[in-house]
Amino acid sequence: MSRRRFLAAGAVAGAACLARARGAAPGKGAERIAPFRVGGDRLLVPATHYGPAEARLRVTAAAELRVDPADVVTVRDEPLQLGDKPPSGFFVGAHLQSTLAGRIGAFGSLIGDSVTVREASGRTLRRGEDYLVSAPFALLGIGPKPTIKPTTPVLVSYSHFLQRIDTVAVDATGRASLIRGAPHVAVPEPAAAPPGATAIARVYRPFGATGLSEAQVFPIVARAADATTATTTGRLPRTLAKLRAGGPVKVVCWGDSITVGGDVAPEDAWANRLRRELARAFPAARIGHANHSIGGTKSAQWLHNGDFPGLPKQNQEKCRFDLVLGEHPDVVVMEFLNDIVFDADVLRQTYGAIDAAFRSRGIEWLIVTPSQKVPQPMDLAEMVDGRPRLLDTFLREFAVDRGHALADAAARWKHLHREGLPYFALFGNAFNHPNAYGHGLFIEEIMKCFQDRS
Repeated sequence: MSRRRFLAAGAVAGAACLARARGAAPGKGAERIAPFRVGGDRLLVPATHYGPAEARLRVTAAAELRVDPADVVTVRDEPLQLGDKPPSGFFVGAHLQSTLAGRIGAFGSLIGDSVTVREASGRTLRRGEDYLVSAPFALLGIGPKPTIKPTTPVLVSYSHFLQRIDTVAVDATGRASLIRGAPHVAVPEPAAAPPGATAIARVYRPFGATGLSEAQVFPIVARAADATTATTTGRLPRTLAKLRAGGPVKVVCWGDSITVGGDVAPEDAWANRLRRELARAFPAARIGHANHSIGGTKSAQWLHNGDFPGLPKQNQEKCRFDLVLGEHPDVVVMEFLNDIVFDADVLRQTYGAIDAAFRSRGIEWLIVTPSQKVPQPMDLAEMVDGRPRLLDTFLREFAVDRGHALADAAARWKHLHREGLPYFALFGNAFNHPNAYGHGLFIEEIMKCFQDRS
């Protein structure tokens, strides 16, 4: 294909692809990645300037860069026992080890039709009768008409995708090139630019990627320092005064699995890092710290001892608001990604009740807008969708109206695509648990709240 034909085809096909993904009018997609264009498996890099305004780089000669499809791993004869339950959800069933990301199978990684199961003797089992496959989270389980026992050792063969982040870089002569990233099931590292070259874009290869679409191209148009958030300063005056005076300060973190720490090492979890960062910033203070968080929970469940109408029951001994209050904290730092399921009425009632309880006890409140998650079905356009979630909008407005501190991590996550980072690749479990870098974004915003009003 000639360069002229490639440019025309890429501009039309790529724009239409992103428009379909976002539900936008045809022609709008090209605006996000201009001046890049895509066509088939090629990325066209025109000769022009790229990058943030303060660090513009020039490509001196247009380049057509071939982008490889998503990598595929084939596993032969993985030993397994099907167990006594059909597969479902995140955890019910037998996990395929090569797809594991944290404690769950990487969402969307398994090529479902590739799965075959046989006994050690060589007999092939019947899918749909001997065994069942739940492809979303790569789970297997016993079928409705099994000819084996749940504990019978079997051998499973299957294929699954990996993720990858390639980098478009420009060298000192203005030549553009594509550097292939190292594939990984959950957290692929962006490929580093060669010595003397500078990255101008990244190309995300999600599970199943074959051809290239504009939704997979992430131009680097801003720095992390350019992110604008609604994070506040000056709204923790009593806690800040005690920290500076070297007095005892009790900090309680409260939330769901992300506040627990998800799938990162304990030292990387934001709730644990917070204590270290406060100790570093206020070395004379005596900081007490507690973490009351349970994976899968929502704030309203804590206010009802784990039993909120319409939601699964939680442990009534642990999922209790009085445990948080009983710590007699100076400040509570609260994060609940799971609250995205609530409508505005439930949010108003729940957060209003928490507000009243904290005020009556003189507890300061630092509300954290949560990170993102992989939507079902997987939609890459979510990463660049600037529309705020209901929960984020509510929390920002609530913090302003009630005068509480706000760490706007959600806005920081939404800025990542401008930095050339697809946030889908920042989940340690390939679904919703941030990796260490993602937890660092929380800490950046939270620590800003422990400053005087600017």
